[in-house]
Amino acid sequence: MSGEHLISDDETRQVAEGFLGASPWLGDAEWERVVIGPNAGYLAGFDGVFPPDVELREGQEWSWQVSFSDPAGTKQVLSHEVVLKGLSHIVYGDHTGSKGFRYMRIRQWFTEPTEARRTIQLSESDHSLICQCALYGKIVFPTGEAETLFGKKLDMFEDQRPNGDQALTDSTPD
Repeated sequence: MSGEHLISDDETRQVAEGFLGASPWLGDAEWERVVIGPNAGYLAGFDGVFPPDVELREGQEWSWQVSFSDPAGTKQVLSHEVVLKGLSHIVYGDHTGSKGFRYMRIRQWFTEPTEARRTIQLSESDHSLICQCALYGKIVFPTGEAETLFGKKLDMFEDQRPNGDQALTDSTPD
């Protein structure tokens, strides 16, 4: 897989935002800008906050992190890496039965070419599935998914494509 197909920081942030938006039972959400990369932790102040004028070194970049409490009162943290972990669990995991059907949209979204993937919007329910898999390894809260998969089109993003184009048959990135 080429580096051009990588899931961007903005894409994972949109997933986290969708999860928090669809989950009114989560409380005290606090967003932070963080530095990621080799030895990034050394750039934070004693309070753990990264100064806005910090000088980034090779391989480091700005990213995001959000902390919140779940219904059990446990403090949870989502970040780019954590969302990618949930996405990997869904895309590369061996899911059969109803769980496999539930993940079909997310799997198709992941395999889309980068430009197409960035124009297609996952639902808040999909965002919730990704984040719950990342945090808990399974679905523990309702996702608000009211749709049934039976009777739906195979291309679940057809209505979002310009000119009604069908999914590309070769979705392998260049």
